[in-house]
Amino acid sequence: MATSAFFITYLFIIMIRTTYFSLLLCFSFTIGQSQTTFVKTQSIALPLPQGNAPYNIKAGLVDNDTFTDLVVSTTLGNTVFWLKNDGNGTFILQNPIATLNNAGGVAIGDINGDGFNDVVSTSYDDNKLVWFANDGLGNFGTEQIISSALTGPSQVYIRNIDGDATLDVTVSSFSGNEVVWFANDGNGNFGTKNIINNTIPSPGAYAMDDIDGDGDIDSVIANAVGYGTPNDCRVEVFYNDGNGVFTADTNPVSVNTKDYIFSVMAEDINGDGSRDILVTDLLGSPSYFMRTEVSPGTATYTETTLTTTIANPACLDLRDLDSDGLPDFVLSSATSGNGNDIVWYKNNGVSGFASEVVIDATQRQAYTFTFADFDNDTDLDIASIAYADDRVNVFNNQLITLGVEESNFSEILMYPNPAKNTLNFKWLTTARSYSITDILEKTVLSSTLEINESINISSLKSGLYILKFEGSNKTFKFIKD
Repeated sequence: MATSAFFITYLFIIMIRTTYFSLLLCFSFTIGQSQTTFVKTQSIALPLPQGNAPYNIKAGLVDNDTFTDLVVSTTLGNTVFWLKNDGNGTFILQNPIATLNNAGGVAIGDINGDGFNDVVSTSYDDNKLVWFANDGLGNFGTEQIISSALTGPSQVYIRNIDGDATLDVTVSSFSGNEVVWFANDGNGNFGTKNIINNTIPSPGAYAMDDIDGDGDIDSVIANAVGYGTPNDCRVEVFYNDGNGVFTADTNPVSVNTKDYIFSVMAEDINGDGSRDILVTDLLGSPSYFMRTEVSPGTATYTETTLTTTIANPACLDLRDLDSDGLPDFVLSSATSGNGNDIVWYKNNGVSGFASEVVIDATQRQAYTFTFADFDNDTDLDIASIAYADDRVNVFNNQLITLGVEESNFSEILMYPNPAKNTLNFKWLTTARSYSITDILEKTVLSSTLEINESINISSLKSGLYILKFEGSNKTFKFIKD
């Protein structure tokens, strides 16, 4: 996941915070044979001062119970937290993992080979890269130093870099003008730094993936040196020889129109086996560069820009939100005021994306986000941080896939969501029997819904429920206020 940006944008840190208001948002739309709906199911306030200015969020197994948990770092709060998933997609804040001076990049992985996921983090102001051993229950040991000689360490990844079956660690040094990696002996002992690149100034965003499809982990690095001044940005690909030695592509990606590259990823958009390059411009629009390999070590790139309502695009990711087998483009906002915060673009299957669709507009500065099936219903949900609100927000994907027979029915729209007393419906063309179950799959209401009729839910307790029509795969998830 993962989201591919970390460096501190102090221009946004100093913006005045306004009063947070919580608005649960639900919208629905139909694309082909699926209905993709997101509902904000949680808005978790982080305790102050430790929770001040959350910046990075990652999803992974922390307490080894098969339910995906969350790890969050705070830059001004100097803390790394984890949030436990109860198995239904509801998160409970746990004791902090660590206190670090300007905690920044975080990553989750089994560093010492004991079968439990550990946590790696950076301390930007102390120039440290550290890791914390997990006992498998979410209890973490004291910090163990990977390096204390980095200048402004920021984004971090856990990857197998040298092909020796152990997980290594890579990190960008924003102020030190380098991206490096550290070899792990399998027990959490690390060697000296190895250079991926030290020629690109201010490497704020980078990604680690197998870009050329040869089985090892390569790197794409972007910089952010020219805020407000186009033509200073660079994006370059570096190929791994399989042993952790990196060589630059002879043809860099052309990004001369970018002002401030905040995020970069390498993902296969069109299924041709090679990774294309995706970037965001903090003062402009997101772009993707279709990669065509000319020869080993050389590729050409063709840029397409996406239109967005987001004034300051922050992080991006490519994930299949509607379960159609195609990765979709997801984008977040660094804007501190009102506006759209998370949007997505459906992959059209022909090397492009449909128009922007809003997922959320209720938080401020949703710098980073992460994906997982939090509620175990087989589709991808979203968790994000709201930097200016000191919160973690969780959005449940209510994807409904319609069969051929069902697609012949007029689409049924349920509203409002959340609801206090009644559920209303549009485009119901025939009476339909229904049942409502709680999150424990216990039936709490059942009857027949007539045309132009509402369902009275005033007797239900507050919480998340599922409505299903008899003889149909059509279901709705809703929140009772």
